Order: sequence, then structure tokens, then C-alpha cells
Amino acid sequence: MTKRFIKSSDIPSSLWCKKSENIILPIKLVELWKGLLEKNNLLGLAEKIAPSGFEGGISKEDTDKHLAWRYNGSCARVLLSVLDPKHKLSDVSDAYASIFAGNKVFLSDLPSGSGAAIVSILCTLFELRKHNVLPRHPLNISIIAGEISPTAKIYLKEQLENLTPFLEEQAIWIEFEIVEWDTLSKISTVDLIRKITISSQHSTAKLLILSNFTGFLVNSGKWEKAKPQFDDIFLHSRDLLSTLIWIEPQRKNVVNFFKRAIEWLKVSFSPLLGSKLTRDDSSWYAQADIFCKQPIKDGYFLVRLTVMRFDLPLEVQK
Repeated sequence: MTKRFIKSSDIPSSLWCKKSENIILPIKLVELWKGLLEKNNLLGLAEKIAPSGFEGGISKEDTDKHLAWRYNGSCARVLLSVLDPKHKLSDVSDAYASIFAGNKVFLSDLPSGSGAAIVSILCTLFELRKHNVLPRHPLNISIIAGEISPTAKIYLKEQLENLTPFLEEQAIWIEFEIVEWDTLSKISTVDLIRKITISSQHSTAKLLILSNFTGFLVNSGKWEKAKPQFDDIFLHSRDLLSTLIWIEPQRKNVVNFFKRAIEWLKVSFSPLLGSKLTRDDSSWYAQADIFCKQPIKDGYFLVRLTVMRFDLPLEVQK
């Protein structure tokens, strides 16, 4: 039987409206996001309608636009993957349950951007503990974030620093390092792997988050050049309890990319797959959609998620 991270009936009203069936971004997350927007004079931009097809980039201008227009959507997809109130993502929910049952967790976010995945997970844990949904057992989380945009790294660092004292109120202690990572560079990736190895050596569980990556890998045609780096990261992330969760929007090109990625995983990691090797490709990933309350203006926005879980066990699977 699948082990749920939390039961839908236990999700607090601060994160889930049972009547209207919409999710709500954690209060602390919204405060951190609005703080960044106000500090960098981006609140007015965030209230405007984003142009269709905008993906973001490395420059400060592109990073700022992504923070204003896409950050809340990225956060909502992560929140949906964690809470899964409509039971569409049970395999992923089971992964969160297993990972965060331990007292020493390693979390890696690649690429981290301005922190949507990391901050969403931490703020959701904070909210669930605050409302006594999850027990306040001591939880130590070691974080390595890899990102190429200097501005995004600054935004993530500021959020984690501001969030730290609030997490400690709920017996969550974090230590983090934000490193420069170029997806297409073997040297940069080896340096990243060294950081991951050192930071995760005393952890009881590992979680590797990949999110919002297909725009770069597919639309920019970088997948073939990036594959060797993913080979190395995945192989060196194996452990007794180690899981990859890959979170993307629900788009046709994402599904097509996941199918390509699955074929690569079957070839490169076949000894680790066991019975999963013979499963139909469509069972490797799941999709869900839900409405989320707008955090800085009236109304709701549709969250459409495609997510894949891939375990990285230490032992060869039979």
C-alpha cells in the first residue's frame, strides 16, 4: 500500500481549500517572494500579464522577469507534487514520505534558479509542522544548489538566510551552499559532484530535484550535450535511500522529452531498474492539474504538472 506524505484530509486550510479544491502557496513563501519583488522594484512587473512563451535566462533582466512572472507557477508545481490532494501522484508522494522520515536529509536542486523548488519544500514543511500535521522531530537538511545565473544565486541565498530562523522554530535546521553549475561543462559538474558527495556523506536519505529544465534542454537543443553530465550526477548520487524527482510543466514537448529521457535511463541505468525496466513508459511519469490562489492579485491560476520519480539505489536491482 502506498505510503502518503500526508493524508488529504490532514492538509491545513492554509495550503488547501477543500471547498473550492485549490491549493494555496505557503504564507512564508509568499512573504519571501514579495520581499524580493519589492526590494528589486519588480512588484509592478509581477502584476502584469507575462508574455506567452517566456522561459527566462542567465542575465539579470531575464532572471528578474522569471522571478516576477514564472516563480509562483514553479512554486505551485512543487507544492502540488508534495501535497497531491487529489491522489494523482502517489508514487511521488511516497518518495517525499520516505525521504523526510529521516533525521538527516540531503537535498540537491539542479538547476536551482531563484529557489522555487527548495523554498517551496522548506516552507511547506514549516507550514505542516506549524499546524501539527507533521511531528516536530529534529530534522537536519543539507542543501547543495547548482545554478549558473549570478542573480538567481543571490535571490536564493537571501531567501534561505531569511527563512532559517523560522525553520528552526519547527526543529528544522538547514545548512546550504549555492554553487555555480554549468550543465554543459564536465569540469563544472565534477566540482558539483564533489560538493554533493561531501555534503551528503552523513545523510540518511537523499533527494535530487530537477525542475523547469526542458525549456533549456529541448528548446535550446542542449540535451545531447548535457546527457554525460547527468550520467555522472545520477551515478554519484546513488545511496541506500536516494531519489530523483523531476518536475516540469504539463506540455506536449515535456512528455516527448520524458520519453526520450526514459529510453536513456533504460540504457544507462538498466542494472538499477529491476522490474521497472519492463514497465510501460507512461507509468514512469504522472500528470496532475489544479487551481492555485493568486498570491499577489485576485483570482486563481491553473497549475499543470508533469513529474517523474526515479530511484537511485546503491545495489543492483534484480
